[in-house]
Amino acid sequence: MAVVAPFAGLRYEPTRVGELGPVLAPPYDVIGESEHVALEEQHPQNVVRLELPRGESDARYAEAARLLQTWIESGIVRSDATPAFYVYEQQFRLPGAPASARMFARRGFFAAVRLEPFDRRVILPHERTLAGPKQDRLKLMRATRTQISPIFGLYRDAEGTSRAIIDAAAAGPAEVDVTLADGRHRLWRIADPAATTALARLLADKQILIADGHHRYETMLTLGPELRSLDFAAGQAAADFAMMFLARAEDPGLLVLPTHRMVRGLNDFNLPALCAAASPAFDIVEGDEATADAIEERLGREGTAGVVFAVRVPERAQTSWFTLKSLVDLSALGPPVLCKLDVTVLHGVLLGPLLAIDEAALADQTFLSYTHDTAEALARVTAGDVQAAFFMNPTKVGEVLAACEAGFVLPQKSTYFHPKLATGLVMYGLDGPAPR
Repeated sequence: MAVVAPFAGLRYEPTRVGELGPVLAPPYDVIGESEHVALEEQHPQNVVRLELPRGESDARYAEAARLLQTWIESGIVRSDATPAFYVYEQQFRLPGAPASARMFARRGFFAAVRLEPFDRRVILPHERTLAGPKQDRLKLMRATRTQISPIFGLYRDAEGTSRAIIDAAAAGPAEVDVTLADGRHRLWRIADPAATTALARLLADKQILIADGHHRYETMLTLGPELRSLDFAAGQAAADFAMMFLARAEDPGLLVLPTHRMVRGLNDFNLPALCAAASPAFDIVEGDEATADAIEERLGREGTAGVVFAVRVPERAQTSWFTLKSLVDLSALGPPVLCKLDVTVLHGVLLGPLLAIDEAALADQTFLSYTHDTAEALARVTAGDVQAAFFMNPTKVGEVLAACEAGFVLPQKSTYFHPKLATGLVMYGLDGPAPR
């Protein structure tokens, strides 16, 4: 049973910081050093100073805590007077699309969700995590006693009951309405007890899939009992909950981008040898697609019929197309809900057995790098920065849900939900009683 509750969010005070756009940031794990510097220069109270604090070793976490406390005391950020759900809408285009391209919209709401171990099957992971990022987030939240950025969760609601409540809240003027580089961001509060109770009841019998933020969730599972004071029983403290953005799995604006694989550092990588070794499992043909648009168009078209990959290597004009043969036995790769996924086939039939990029190499992030940008992968191949790029179709939302509901997790970098949630719209304090 998922326990979902409204909470009094910690938010920026517009009268103190001005227009909110300059204080927001992308999630910490997609911010490179140049963007980090740009965000710091954009506004003295940009949230990146909390999420990615500067400093030596662990002293940076103490600096984030000091800075947050200073902002609270000076009124730069404040807790809302009453608890609420926070409806959040993002309007956006696909990355790199022209201004005339289709505009998408994704809606959901921020809520406090009671932490549940994964074995209870209330909150479901969909991919494995790495130890390093969890330690970083643990130290940050331990120091600040605040969850600064949300976890992204999905739930099924084919009937659209929650959508009606969310859309009703979004019919009025937004409390936040800003345009950033990735699109327009709007925020509304749902504080009416009838509406919050209806949403909480709707989610009570749902499973929630973590779409993004696994490291943060697992960190909070560890941290919750530590931060819960002796004044509260288990499940009764704010630290027993996490702030999540919850979206309907059926939302038409819920987009997943492909995650292309780029191979580097292999000894004696050779495309003809790979083709020869892969030919029992794949029909392999050559194509003249040389642009990102052409590769994406063919991938999408041929991917409707089965598993297909495109491969590019330096100093070669043609694109090699690998189409999985229909009679290939994939049972060794796992149960049916997993074994036919594009990402499972790529790793289980090509990268692992034929290129020796095994689970250990994936965990160490050896031999592979990733991008969601087809043009970027092509440019890196052309420049000779990588030995090969493997282009693939995105994993479908329904496929992710089916696998996780059956009790499985996907390989790392199987999904990329676009766009990322903005950090800084709402934060969640981990001290005090549980939200109600």
